[in-house]
Amino acid sequence: MKELLFLLFQGVLVLFTIASTIMAVYSVQNKLRLRKVKLSWRTGRLGGYPLFATIFLLLMAALVTVVYINNDVERYTTFLCYLWIGSMWFISSYLASKHYINDYGIVKNINEPSQTIPWFQILDQVEREVSGGIEYTFSYSELEKPLVTGFKQLKIFVPNAKKQSFEKIVSLKLKNRFDSTGLPSLNLKNIQSD
Repeated sequence: MKELLFLLFQGVLVLFTIASTIMAVYSVQNKLRLRKVKLSWRTGRLGGYPLFATIFLLLMAALVTVVYINNDVERYTTFLCYLWIGSMWFISSYLASKHYINDYGIVKNINEPSQTIPWFQILDQVEREVSGGIEYTFSYSELEKPLVTGFKQLKIFVPNAKKQSFEKIVSLKLKNRFDSTGLPSLNLKNIQSD
């Protein structure tokens, strides 16, 4: 029975190792596919790094160190797998938590297509000062079903260090379009005389 449980545990460990590697490779591929990135910044809760993935990775590094110092050869493979899983989780979480601004739009999460908004879909924006930066709320419509789903919103926090660069990009991409969409001046006398 112990051997069966051990084999089951090892099988689950191998599965998680493979799955975390696939997720990290997927995240790296998504990052490499981004073109013309103008600006990016970290948004994790632990100094810009993803909280749980960072804690798990540090814990696994500490445990691998303890196993190595104690020369516990039987557990090397198991703990190295855990360290690998932690590293892959950290890579995928780190890349997914970064915000990217490129020539084509805003990418809030590279692994979630619904959080990628092209500039031409954005209909309006609202800025709100918050502690440490500005929170932007962009209103946009979906291309597939604009009348059915209505408008959606994407909120993005821009730290003070990136504020000026972000405002320049937004100004180039949106302000000119928003400024030119004002109401035309109408001459009511000419309309009523017809």
